[in-house]
Amino acid sequence: MPVDRTTINILLVEDDPIDVRWLREQFLDLESSEFALTHVESLQAAMAALSKQSFDIMLLDLSLKDAHGFHAIKKVLQLAPQLPIVVLGSFDSAALSLHVVQAGAQDYLVKGQGDGNLISRSLHYAIERKHNQDRLFYLAQYDQLTNLPNRSLFNAYLAASLQQAQAHQQQMVLILLDLDHFKDINDTLGHSAGDKLLQDVTARLQRSVRAEDTIARLGGDEFAIIINDIRSQQDITAVAETILDALSHPFLLDEEEVFVTTSIGIAGYPKCGKDPETLIRHADTALYRAKSTGRSNYRFFEAEMNHAVSERMSMINALRHAAKRQEFFLHFQPLIHAHTGDVYGMEALLRWQHPERGMISSGEFVPLLEETGLIVPVGEWVIREACRENRVWLDAGLEPLVVSVNLSVRQFHERNLVDVVLSAIDEAGISPQQLQLEITESVLLEGNPSANDILSRLRDQGIKVAIDDFGTGYSSLSYLKQYPFDILKFDRSFIHDITSSENGEAIVASVINLGHSLGMTVVAEGVETQQQLTILHDRDCDQFQGYLFGYPMSAENCAEWLTQYAAHSFSSLG
Repeated sequence: MPVDRTTINILLVEDDPIDVRWLREQFLDLESSEFALTHVESLQAAMAALSKQSFDIMLLDLSLKDAHGFHAIKKVLQLAPQLPIVVLGSFDSAALSLHVVQAGAQDYLVKGQGDGNLISRSLHYAIERKHNQDRLFYLAQYDQLTNLPNRSLFNAYLAASLQQAQAHQQQMVLILLDLDHFKDINDTLGHSAGDKLLQDVTARLQRSVRAEDTIARLGGDEFAIIINDIRSQQDITAVAETILDALSHPFLLDEEEVFVTTSIGIAGYPKCGKDPETLIRHADTALYRAKSTGRSNYRFFEAEMNHAVSERMSMINALRHAAKRQEFFLHFQPLIHAHTGDVYGMEALLRWQHPERGMISSGEFVPLLEETGLIVPVGEWVIREACRENRVWLDAGLEPLVVSVNLSVRQFHERNLVDVVLSAIDEAGISPQQLQLEITESVLLEGNPSANDILSRLRDQGIKVAIDDFGTGYSSLSYLKQYPFDILKFDRSFIHDITSSENGEAIVASVINLGHSLGMTVVAEGVETQQQLTILHDRDCDQFQGYLFGYPMSAENCAEWLTQYAAHSFSSLG
């Protein structure tokens, strides 16, 4: 580090009195009080002096009787790692000078050569070089924003903690955590606010653990905490709950209160792993489980999680090949006009036939498509395939139908979404009025600033837009007023409650009236019984969908089903 005072304290370690006298003479020639010299004759005496007094630099003879060669440099640095060292030698050798620097010293001087000015420049150079080395070390080992150890230093600390735990037969714990929806802070308040949040989070984490525990920032909003000598699971539970509580209170960013939650994964030695890689992997698995079960909580690693993670990775790998292997296909479920009983359209539903596991539930693989981004190419395929099948039905002589396709969150954020949709319609040779797109409230919760423009452009082309699963989000009414929808499909849970709850029918009636007051067509999903149908019909619901009319079926079976359905009289549904 830079020396701010005028006097530089030097510790001279030299056992040859002739060399000591020569050095003293050189300093006297400088006629300056800048240097204060303390002399000892052995490495042992030097170590004793370093333990009692602070020095700015050391002049070290390489040929001491009690520590010959580079071992002396190593021993000094173990006791005083920030002390600059200039080595004194008897030979003018470029190779020796290089080896000295590689061993950790800052410079090499040949005894008996040069004068006081040369020695003075060497000492100042050594101090500055050591400062720069320390600065580079800091940059390589510490996070500049939070001053916490970075991933590199964390790995070293974790390895050392495991060695200590093994040597003393102790338990230690690794905690991994990150902030839920941190990206939203950066996107809405800016990166400076995000940086301030990370600094404030660091301060709260430091107050939540012991001084001897290690906190590291691994990158972004990811943090790790190493806790040594844990006595019981109750101890670590208390730490996790303290962290959750500390981060649950609002943060003040740009004079605005911001609430942040965290998810925590915990893995301990020796139960969850005996090497750094295993411990990190298992803590990360527990963190993923915490996120997938609601966030703002913590989970301990359990052995069965490994199986779940392995299954998930296997599923993701299989999904990456599923499209190329033509394992995806569509099923279709009818949409029925309430008052005429005619078929209005078909909703396209994605299906996956796994080569080994058979039919996979959409609830299992669609979230993985979203998470990996595969939903974008797969979703585009669904749009094109649904439009193509609609063209096949037209060519078979069936009445024109609307085909309805669900859009995912990731698809809705694609800039070329409208172009993809129009291209699919054009390729299939159907009219835009024969395609209906459905989005859920979760799509709008993502806060896409261009959502209104996208929906308006689709509607301007004649494509109808429906809000699906209405009533399961957080701001349903505001979405209906803010965004241009043609159709409201309320969630099937309302239909279930219509006959089992005293308020169920009243709520359904209110939703239908709300939709009609906004000029929207109202669709009831999940209609399975005649009693449900009668109530919905009496409440003037516009369209029905559910097992009462038809189960999802393959495209090939749709033509046969439509022909048979038309032969029956459903004009009096109520």
